[in-house]
Amino acid sequence: LYRMVVKSVDGRELRAFNFKQEDQSQEVRAVERRVLLETLASQLPRDSVQYSSQLQRIEASPNGDTLLELVDGSKLLARIVIECDGIRSPIAKWMGFPEPKYVGLASYPDAQYFGPRVNYIYGRRLRAGFVPVSPTKVYWFICFNSPSPG
Repeated sequence: LYRMVVKSVDGRELRAFNFKQEDQSQEVRAVERRVLLETLASQLPRDSVQYSSQLQRIEASPNGDTLLELVDGSKLLARIVIECDGIRSPIAKWMGFPEPKYVGLASYPDAQYFGPRVNYIYGRRLRAGFVPVSPTKVYWFICFNSPSPG
């Protein structure tokens, strides 16, 4: 991704810039979750990734490792935990992250036409955006700011 465009809800351009103009050393990439997981897993020893595991409990051990206890009773001691467990993640909650916002992935059978840029839209109590993650897929999100939960 080379560029970011920020617009108001009525379509006015508020700011646009190339990432390299902001910082020459910066490189920005958007990666589809499936591709990221497959790439990470391909670089690790065969049985070091555990998919579809339901977490019961997580805690830091005295030596800095992380103890994961699964619903099936098994326990894992990990030096690194990569949290890819989706919405309402117990790991994200344990790490202190806020409640998730809904996001999606739009597919375009022939090709998406948005170009290599991050697109943000700001409005009153609203933030939305979309980012190409492949030649045919676009990640999107919408965040509403509300004075009360829900």
